[in-house]
Amino acid sequence: GVYDKLDAVGVDIARFGEDKTCFALRVGNVIVELRKYHKLDTMETTGLLAGLLRQRGGKAIVDVIGIGAGVVDRLYEQGFDILPFNAGSRTDRRDISGEVGFVDKRSAAWWNLREMLDPASGIEIALPPDDDLVGDLTTPTWRLMSGGRLKVEAKDSIRRRLGHSTDAGDAVIQAFWSEPEPGAVGFF
Repeated sequence: GVYDKLDAVGVDIARFGEDKTCFALRVGNVIVELRKYHKLDTMETTGLLAGLLRQRGGKAIVDVIGIGAGVVDRLYEQGFDILPFNAGSRTDRRDISGEVGFVDKRSAAWWNLREMLDPASGIEIALPPDDDLVGDLTTPTWRLMSGGRLKVEAKDSIRRRLGHSTDAGDAVIQAFWSEPEPGAVGFF
């Protein structure tokens, strides 16, 4: 049910702008809930996330770029299971074919969810009916770079095109992310 133990929470952190802080709560292969917050400071975000993790467990996969770093540091200090997600860092992850690598962790995470959603994958995942999420997940473009590495459209480019950030989409892709072993192929 709604209060099951969590496997993971993907967390995209905003602060006082128009972007939303978004928590994507995952149980198994199901995003059971999306929580969106407007204009929270980092300590409010930390408090909400700590309360959720204390009550329902699970690993928090938290955007560590910029203001997310303070939230990650405080939750580490409190002893929670945190996986910092640095979108721009490199990754050894490959696509399901093993033939294509990724320019950065953000591209790998977006592609991971794309592959999981492909009916041919045989993986059944469930996402909540949410118009923001559908828009977020269907908006980014991608291209194959020289060297056989794939790049998903940058968040700033999407923001310029749409007028808003892909907060819910980012939280969901993070909820399905795990750190791969070197040379790993395929899904979380």
